[in-house]
Amino acid sequence: MINNIKKYIQLFLSDSSFIYKTLKSFYLNFYNKKIFFPFNLADLNTDILKRKYYTFNNNNFIKFKKKYDFFLIFDKRLINRYSEKKLQKIIEMAKTQKYKLIYDGDCPFNTEIVSNKFLENYSKNYKINSYPSHIFYLLKDKASDVGNIGTNHRSFNFNGSFELPSGGKSIGDGGDVSFRLNFIPDLKNKTFLDIGSEEGYSVFNAIEKNAKFAKGLNIYEDKEYDFFPDYLRGKSITSRRREDIEKTQNFLIKEYNLIGSSKIEFEYKNIYDLGEDKFDFVFCFGVLYHLKNPYKAMENLFKITNETLVIETQGIRNDRYLNAKIDHDDGFIRHSSNSLKFLLQKTGFKKVDILVDTHLKSWRVSNIVLKAEK
Repeated sequence: MINNIKKYIQLFLSDSSFIYKTLKSFYLNFYNKKIFFPFNLADLNTDILKRKYYTFNNNNFIKFKKKYDFFLIFDKRLINRYSEKKLQKIIEMAKTQKYKLIYDGDCPFNTEIVSNKFLENYSKNYKINSYPSHIFYLLKDKASDVGNIGTNHRSFNFNGSFELPSGGKSIGDGGDVSFRLNFIPDLKNKTFLDIGSEEGYSVFNAIEKNAKFAKGLNIYEDKEYDFFPDYLRGKSITSRRREDIEKTQNFLIKEYNLIGSSKIEFEYKNIYDLGEDKFDFVFCFGVLYHLKNPYKAMENLFKITNETLVIETQGIRNDRYLNAKIDHDDGFIRHSSNSLKFLLQKTGFKKVDILVDTHLKSWRVSNIVLKAEK
């Protein structure tokens, strides 16, 4: 009873765009754990964590950037438990004055010292509040300005943010991928395919969950992007170059101790030409709404699935019809969860469950996740 009341209150509040956005903003500000300590090099020592700190946001950055040359960016939860020895190493590197950025690659909270000039440059390209998302694109030609203790993961181009075996956390443009990985079950003695795998975080997660073989597929985005490429997809729009992804995959293969393993494979292949191989568990996240022909893609997904398909796409709210909409802003086709369930059943899947649904008026589009079984 209480849970139902909570659900209805949530639905009522979230159906108001203004109320929803206001509450979300309050929530994010209240639970923001990212802080910073402003300093100049002459003042820097390990006592810095005993000084006053400030919430890391754009307003505070503007307030302090003229007075201080550097910032120690930190997580509030670490203040009483971060290693003084590690902090000393970062400080020693900063005092050499060789670097504009020094980070702890083994810290999942992105502990670092960064110059205000570097942050100023970042703010010209991205929102300070989202730092360090997209940082790879600023670092890839500035390796000499960057130092680190621990794993050098910022040299690699990630789509997803996830914890690495070495202890650090990747910095992905698409943000935290825990939501996606939660849909991969134990895969003992099963084969796994991830379509649109990027650097392959789902592939590596499948191996960790006992898959006997896991494969990731990507397309050459700058050559064969599917949705009206001449009109919408210019050569420069895909900043995630294939060579960068391959370097990242090789880095992860080492991280997960899979060098030379026959259990893992990456390949460039289009969803319209998936070949004859079949897989027990097929994972297709964030692909369908990009496609000119999502219906042909669903037929192909059925053909290569032995047992289970889990598919995620951007969806719209259900109404009385099995509905889909073409978005005026980008031209993508987005389905409701009921219509996607119907279409998966039409391709031949015997059982289709809606795992995550879209139901909030205040969200123009949102994620829907379905599991289809043969």
